[in-house]
Amino acid sequence: MTDHESTADAGSPAPGPDGFSDAEASFISEMGSLMERWGLPQATGRLFGYLLLRNKPVDLDTMTRELGQAKSGLSVAARQLEAWTLVRRSTRPGSRRIDYEAVGDLQHLLLVNNAHMRKFTETLSSGIPVAHGEARERLASLADLFNGFVEQTESLVAAWEARRGAS
Repeated sequence: MTDHESTADAGSPAPGPDGFSDAEASFISEMGSLMERWGLPQATGRLFGYLLLRNKPVDLDTMTRELGQAKSGLSVAARQLEAWTLVRRSTRPGSRRIDYEAVGDLQHLLLVNNAHMRKFTETLSSGIPVAHGEARERLASLADLFNGFVEQTESLVAAWEARRGAS
């Protein structure tokens, strides 16, 4: 059994020449393209897609072998994902190797993002008293929009957690 086989479920199509099924390769590529549109390198998105498909933490050597990318680039990508709280790092007892895994509680990411959005809203609101005319209206409208976004996201996360707790 290869390291990559831990990503596949029983009954999955056989992996292609790169070790991924067509569906897995497509998902990894799509995640790369998506995160590139968010301003992150495509390699960071590809790594996130790959880690989302993993059933256990994986080290940089395995990532390098399975993704066919440079270890240095994957190390940078892993640190970016860690900074976004999308992955967590861990070590194995008796080893200096660092393993990475996708974070399963992405609601945490939403709440961290909300903290940034709340600060953004506060900053917008602080400009309202000093602005005049259309600028004042624009700042007030933006502050109201982002405040509503924060409130709705918090409600969404609370409802989602309640549904998960009930099941």
